[in-house]
Amino acid sequence: MATFELRMPKLGESVTEGTIGKWLKQPGEPVKKYDLLVEVQTDKVNTEIPSEIEGTLKEVRVKEGETVSVGTVLAVFETGAAAAAQPAEAKATAQATPPPSEGKAAAAPRAPEAPAPQPAPARAPAATAERVAPAGGGGNGQVASRPDIRATPAVRKLAAEHDVDLARIEGTGLGGRVTRQDVEQFVARAPAAAPAAAPRPAPASPASAAPSRGDTLVPLSQMRRAIATNMAQAWTAPHAHAVMEIDMTGCMRFRETASADFKAREGFDLSPAAFIVKAAVEALLAVPLVNASWTDQGVMLRKAINVGYAVALGDEGLIVPVIRSADGLSIAGLMRAIRDAVDRTKAKKLTLDDLQGGTFTVNNTGPLGTVVSSPIVPPGQAAIVSSETIKKRLMVMPDDSIAIRSIMNLVIGFDHRVIDGATAARFLATMRDWLERVDESCPVY
Repeated sequence: MATFELRMPKLGESVTEGTIGKWLKQPGEPVKKYDLLVEVQTDKVNTEIPSEIEGTLKEVRVKEGETVSVGTVLAVFETGAAAAAQPAEAKATAQATPPPSEGKAAAAPRAPEAPAPQPAPARAPAATAERVAPAGGGGNGQVASRPDIRATPAVRKLAAEHDVDLARIEGTGLGGRVTRQDVEQFVARAPAAAPAAAPRPAPASPASAAPSRGDTLVPLSQMRRAIATNMAQAWTAPHAHAVMEIDMTGCMRFRETASADFKAREGFDLSPAAFIVKAAVEALLAVPLVNASWTDQGVMLRKAINVGYAVALGDEGLIVPVIRSADGLSIAGLMRAIRDAVDRTKAKKLTLDDLQGGTFTVNNTGPLGTVVSSPIVPPGQAAIVSSETIKKRLMVMPDDSIAIRSIMNLVIGFDHRVIDGATAARFLATMRDWLERVDESCPVY
């Protein structure tokens, strides 16, 4: 019987590692081609890996909950089709190893790139090689953070917390990237290999009490780590916020009138969210500076209008799938896109492509009951809008009469390097004016 090794695939251009969520097949079970084998969680998306061959699962090399780099052997299969196994294995190896020219370009101006890690059991000591650092290279509380060393902000932060110089670690990720696992393994060996670089305890937060009896530590999921990293990165931009009241009375009346026909045609409800996203698109066309991002060379105005729509998953976290070319969609088209994004997010069927390329974000917190929130601008964007709960309130009308109106607060969070308060207010006013003009003449299709 021939054997086939299932390796951790490359799940995205910037994804270098993944965490095993759940094995869907157990050793001894027969496996057909395209059967789903294992759930994998990355810092961007959760996915299920299908089988490339038909055979029997012989051995599981990586346990549930373990994090391994791309190219690591996850499991071994027995198969009678040796010829079929070889191309599949070659394909997995090719995915795990970047082309020589790509690797050299990515690693410059570092020392020559380390060879790709050889297949090994998860977290084996041989998976990470240690490099001797110059004297005084760590343990002094001032850890080097050289920009030529390939590592994410989260990995650099972890290294700083343990007083570890990243130059002392040979990265096992793509293109020589230093991964979280590399740092953790280095720290685990530090007492024996380099006593001077022993990790120092992270300073306790003044607002946090020391753990006491009965406290429970909840391990961080890949999604929670990704959210923490992204939000920490996003908060480096100078944030400002503005709020504007929107009279949604006409919009809500029209929605109620159009809902029955819409549901009969589409099979689902027409949500206020579709009108809010449409208003945001119209405002982005009128105030293009909001559809931009900050760079050190200047403000990058985005031609495409790709709207990220935030979807809450309860305590699990928050995911923002992207509605591409939103300016080309009608209200009905936006509603279909929103419904599809929400359904696939909750079913964990999103791909990496679904989460990339957003130029502006709409955060619909109204269903959660919030009245005013302070949204954080996603990295690479200039602004985000939150639509709050729509409530009926007594309002004084222009003719001094008192009426019951459906009022919603609209909040914009913006990067003050790109947008000033006047621009943010003009954007909100454009959204307000569009929403308050909605009536029976508004086309849904």
